[in-house]
Amino acid sequence: MSILDYAARSFGIQPYTPARPRPAALPLPTPGESLALVGPSGAGKTLALHALLRNTPGAREVKPLTRKQLRKPVLELFEPGPPEHALRALARAGLADGRLWCLLAGQLSAGERRRLELALALRGARPGDLLVADEFDAHLDATTARVLAQNLRRVAQRAKLRLAVSTHRPETLPCLAPARLLEIDDEAARELPLPPPVEFSDEIEIVQGRARDYARFERWHYLGPGRPGPTCLTLLARHAGRDVGIAMFGWPHLLLAVRAQALPSHAPACIRAGGASALNRDVRLLQRVVVDPRWRGVGLSGLLIRAGLQHLGVKHVECVAQMGAFSDFLLAAGFRYAGEIAPPTTVRRLAEFLQRHGIAPTALLRPESREACIEALHEQDAGRLRKLLEQLLRARVETGFGSRRGRAGFDAEGMLRKAIARLGARPAYFLWSREGAQ
Repeated sequence: MSILDYAARSFGIQPYTPARPRPAALPLPTPGESLALVGPSGAGKTLALHALLRNTPGAREVKPLTRKQLRKPVLELFEPGPPEHALRALARAGLADGRLWCLLAGQLSAGERRRLELALALRGARPGDLLVADEFDAHLDATTARVLAQNLRRVAQRAKLRLAVSTHRPETLPCLAPARLLEIDDEAARELPLPPPVEFSDEIEIVQGRARDYARFERWHYLGPGRPGPTCLTLLARHAGRDVGIAMFGWPHLLLAVRAQALPSHAPACIRAGGASALNRDVRLLQRVVVDPRWRGVGLSGLLIRAGLQHLGVKHVECVAQMGAFSDFLLAAGFRYAGEIAPPTTVRRLAEFLQRHGIAPTALLRPESREACIEALHEQDAGRLRKLLEQLLRARVETGFGSRRGRAGFDAEGMLRKAIARLGARPAYFLWSREGAQ
């Protein structure tokens, strides 16, 4: 006898088909605004959101990752499609983090997975599209949930998306700052008063730090360990006594070719003719901006940069950024895109040599495969390759880590891997100028 038969005989239970619940009717948010749903479990929040999804052309949902997706590297989840669209979507979702892109999606933390799900939903999104996130804050700690709520709000506002979310955590609502708040219960939607909006910038304290503070943040930078060159100002973003972001400013690159077009008065030719005193007086370099992954997407980078610009008081601040073409934080802080950095001579020579001999740059990343490539060449070409690698390492050390060259324990192999890995890099040049500066 089955359990069902036993229960039916013992308690008189009869099979029945429950009435299909009707979804509560939801208003469509206007572009750039959000609609938030609250209510007890089983009240019909998911049912109402799915009905809105079905009835809205161009709607897209922030979906949980499938088992198949969890077994794939992060960047593979965006194929096929333009790589720049994938990187821009990741940046908008707070995952502008090269160290995570080659990891399996299943290796990410709960907060990082939720950001990845958001980035996947943002691919190809156009102004006016509806973005639906059901229980967006489930299984997240309180801080990560609040940060993600403000991240969603910023994404919707900047991309002019219509946002509809549900949550069971009222503490996230001030950060989400919805235009309308509805309580779903018994197939009906009831309007609730809106909580006062909250900006994380009001909770952040900007304090002056030291260059050695970067050691706590370097693991989150795509270049990995290693401080930038000489630093003149370090600022920390602090929340409730905890440092959650850092910005470092230093002295400008001496002879930067792209500056000839963006800032003619400090072009390499002027420096060769008259020295670097004017350059060092008028220009600073934004070297690093790194934010704790839990705090990305709420504007901390811009907050740190703007504080630094005000503190420095110089006419111009430049920045060479690999992610600058895909992330808007520099533009939001008042910088302008001023051109692409041409590869240095050491990089061009090595790239031409590798192409001529049919050697993939990735083959040089590991010592064993690098030596195999060298052994396969004629003696003269092998010597040429070794010389090009030495020149690349020397140039990389001199421009980025000059003060560390020759120190005991210097990781030449690690530095060489970084230099080779950037053979295909095309960083962008950004420039901020104080109003009225010439």
